[in-house]
Amino acid sequence: MTDSKTLSDAGAASADSKRENGEGPSKTKAPKQRLVGSKKGVETMFRNAYRAELEIINLAATKANIMISLNGFIASALMISGAFIYTSSPEFLVPATIFLFTSAASIYFALLAASPDMASMPGGMVAWLKAVIKRDASPRDFKTCVRPRREFVDGESNILIYEERVKLSKADYWERMRALLDDQEDVYAKMSDQLYWLGQMANRKFKLLKVSYSVFRWGLILSVLTFIGVESFHTIRLALDGDAVVRLRNLGISQFEDIYEPSAFQQLPDGRVLVVEDEPGRAFSIMRFLADGSLAGDPALDVRLMRAFRPPPNDLEGLSMDTDGHIYAITSHSRDREGRRQASREQLLRFRILGDDILDLQVYTGLIEQLQRSPFVQQALGRYSEQPVNFSDINSEGLGFDPRTQDLLIGLREPVVDGKSMILKLDNPLGLFERGETPIFSEVFLLDLQGGGIRSLAYDPILGSFLIVNEISGHEGNLYSQLWSWSGEGDAQPQPVALPEIINLNNVEAIDSVTLNGEARLLMMSDEGSVKKEQPAKYMLLEYGQLSAQ
Repeated sequence: MTDSKTLSDAGAASADSKRENGEGPSKTKAPKQRLVGSKKGVETMFRNAYRAELEIINLAATKANIMISLNGFIASALMISGAFIYTSSPEFLVPATIFLFTSAASIYFALLAASPDMASMPGGMVAWLKAVIKRDASPRDFKTCVRPRREFVDGESNILIYEERVKLSKADYWERMRALLDDQEDVYAKMSDQLYWLGQMANRKFKLLKVSYSVFRWGLILSVLTFIGVESFHTIRLALDGDAVVRLRNLGISQFEDIYEPSAFQQLPDGRVLVVEDEPGRAFSIMRFLADGSLAGDPALDVRLMRAFRPPPNDLEGLSMDTDGHIYAITSHSRDREGRRQASREQLLRFRILGDDILDLQVYTGLIEQLQRSPFVQQALGRYSEQPVNFSDINSEGLGFDPRTQDLLIGLREPVVDGKSMILKLDNPLGLFERGETPIFSEVFLLDLQGGGIRSLAYDPILGSFLIVNEISGHEGNLYSQLWSWSGEGDAQPQPVALPEIINLNNVEAIDSVTLNGEARLLMMSDEGSVKKEQPAKYMLLEYGQLSAQ
């Protein structure tokens, strides 16, 4: 019994010793290692990871498209309006230029973000420039430096990645795809590599988008600050110039930038100046006074005004405004160079300008016929001339509204009756345009202007009389412009007014009173420019103290 127990204990000890040494049977077996991806959770993980990466890349592309569209619109608008900004307010070209370059730079980085092949270009260009400076690279290495680099699994390209797959022929692609499908471990390795590649792509895109957004943000702030600075400087400069006195650029003759044949002008209630020219394509222009007394145009506004006149009037010569803000304009009513009458040259217009719009445009075209049929006009002219006046050959170049009587005066350059210039008084301009009445001419004035027909006619509220400009012959036979003052009364004759000796304007066709910062001045314009020669017309501002009776 004792021996049996001893053997049992020895066997147990021997078994314990074998288990400690790794020998003999064991009650717990080591778990068998499974292949990667053998569980469905791994496949789900890959699917979700792919979806997340693609959504991030799609988000980056959407943001890039937004930046491209927004900045493209801004850049287009700035380039289109650049010429108009330069003409009207050249000082504001500074913030506009900053914003234009901001938009262009923002578009550049957004385009890089939207183009996968170009995403690494900025870094590659910087690396290439550094290498060139260190003489480690040459211009030939540019393409190699900017080409995106990446490392692949096992040192070979990944056919799951588009940029590498398209470089293979169909046979090579199929061969490598079969090899990949035969190796489950390699499938998941290539999928992991593709996920990493997608993440790197998204990272590059968002880095470039960050630069694009930063450029736009800081460029916008800089543009706004520059605009505020320019506007503040402009305001301070105007304040330093004084509240009532305008410092003129000079005391001599100034030249327009884009006005060639001005025939009349009228200052609007808001201070701007409406200028008319002979040519139908340039009939109306609106200008504004700058601080130094010079006139600046607005080509964009001029184009907008011309759209209201279809067809545009031809050979505009006179301009005036009544007390209600209605503007009257008249064409010459003369024949063209071939002796033909044209409807576009026989118009009396009335309209209003509100802001930048033409309102209540009306056109009357029967002026010549009414003058020929008017018994009063023919009877009045019969007292001065035995020969009847043929109004089909008239040339009207002056138009003035008399605020004292609410009449419209039409000054004629031709015909000249017995050496005297003619002015026709239209009694019912309001009834003509608002009630369709027949024109009523109540008076015909024949003025002794030394033989020269009327070139300009305007009522001056400062002088309380009409100012008339015509051309007369000098002692040497040359023509020069002469200014006259006329009370507007039936029996009164005009009085010549001496112009300052500094004035040397030829062919003056417009003169009227204007107000600059509360200061009344006379503005004169001459019709001596030429579009073909690219020679703009001239103008001049005068103080009333510079005028004197001859």
